[in-house]
Amino acid sequence: MLKTAYLLLFLFILNFHLETIAQGTLSGIVSDYSNGKGLIISNDIVTGETYTWGEIDDEGRITIPLSDTYLEEIKKMAAKAQRKAPKGFTLKLPTVEGTFTCRYPDVEFENPHCLVSGLPDLIITDRRKNAQHGSVYAVNSPTIANWLHHDQQGNIGLGYYLQFYFSEEKASAKGTCMTKTYTGSGDENFDSFTIFDLDLEKGWNIVQYEIEEVFRSINGVVFPEVIKVTKLENLPDDLEWVRVGGS
Repeated sequence: MLKTAYLLLFLFILNFHLETIAQGTLSGIVSDYSNGKGLIISNDIVTGETYTWGEIDDEGRITIPLSDTYLEEIKKMAAKAQRKAPKGFTLKLPTVEGTFTCRYPDVEFENPHCLVSGLPDLIITDRRKNAQHGSVYAVNSPTIANWLHHDQQGNIGLGYYLQFYFSEEKASAKGTCMTKTYTGSGDENFDSFTIFDLDLEKGWNIVQYEIEEVFRSINGVVFPEVIKVTKLENLPDDLEWVRVGGS
């Protein structure tokens, strides 16, 4: 039986004061950047290659083109990765049904097989792609940025993070996923919920993951208990751009 890996490519938007999302370009200023001119890249975990998505200048100004042909570019990347993948390993592009769901879903979809993909985890490097200067996240709390950076492990707090998706067509996901989550403290567990109230437009979409409730375990670790997923028309006024890791 062939194993299937979904290319779940996410945009963890950048640690900058946003200025524009216009004419197919995302631009802004990294508030704590002092490492000189560099690139915005991602790493392909299958091929080991790096892809360049944008640039950063001496003043921390980032420019990332948002292409209308983004999905075609992702398909080419997927085909290249498939050629280098181990035997029996199949890559599939993510769909609305596969992206906005969980193991035990109770979610209704409109256009469930519509392709949807976001920019991958983004890293700031020097122009030679040697020194890495951190990963960047769109959040309203540094605690959430650190949680994301550590593969959603460790403490989290109330607040939100953003991801930026390109959808092939209009689509929606409505409903609730419930998952039993074990805290690692003996048999302690709780029910966690992800609530989808998501209407995607054709093209680029700003998607907010809001942590509405948290669960504190007996050993003091704080977990997300209720997360609501919605599409935003504009970026929130209290958005912070947090860079984690790097030199």
